[in-house]
Amino acid sequence: MLLPSTGQGASQNPAKPPADGTFLAGVDGKLTAGDTWLFELAADANSVNGPITAGTRFELLPCATLELLIADVNDRYAPTYRLSARVTRFHGKSFLFPTYYLPLSKLKDAKSGGAQDEGSQALRQTAGSGEPDPDLAIPQEVVEKLKDRRMVRGPQKERASGTEFERSPDHTLVDAIGRIEPAAGPVASSLQPPASDRFVFIPDAFGWNVSGTRYELLSCAVLEQALQRQAASPEPIRFSVAGLVTEFKGKKYLLLQRAIRAYGHGNFVK
Repeated sequence: MLLPSTGQGASQNPAKPPADGTFLAGVDGKLTAGDTWLFELAADANSVNGPITAGTRFELLPCATLELLIADVNDRYAPTYRLSARVTRFHGKSFLFPTYYLPLSKLKDAKSGGAQDEGSQALRQTAGSGEPDPDLAIPQEVVEKLKDRRMVRGPQKERASGTEFERSPDHTLVDAIGRIEPAAGPVASSLQPPASDRFVFIPDAFGWNVSGTRYELLSCAVLEQALQRQAASPEPIRFSVAGLVTEFKGKKYLLLQRAIRAYGHGNFVK
């Protein structure tokens, strides 16, 4: 959900909300937790519909990247991050689907926080100058290799065993046929929308390739359009969909990118 900015002049010159599908690359802000997880912009951001003012808060959609963010935030002195995310729109509200983040605050643990950051900074200065620092026991050939070393993108988390933090990567679902139905059962997480806004995609290719997998659908314009088509039809319809599959706390979610009506041409049982 897009929450209004509290800055001066916000009510006099209301900004037009960003369009569904707008990609925000490398915007700085603060992560806050309440009934849902929110991201508040620290500076103005550009979009096709005009600037998004600093102080604007977006509700974050559940996804694998958000799960990593939640795991990381308690280890930081401040919940400040540089975020790349896709804007979605549903029923007049704006949301963010985060795809990448970079922490802007040091770790609370001194061993992996300030001391390590200071050492990394000294190393970068040494590598940039081409002259070895006598206080650092690093051979010149190693310094030369560090100049060409590719930077690690994104955060790195470690388990207690010392291995890298593992997560299942998001993947794309293409040309899957199935039904869109209201989600049954109670809301299991504060990140889930109210019951009236919760829907699932159930793969079912007209009786063929029926799957037991259920994908909870994330709020976006494509979902809203599919629901409008379904409401205009006197009978249940099936959709051929494409979208991004992600996971949050063990549950599968689907961010729709396309949903078109699928026809059986009278050859299949409804």
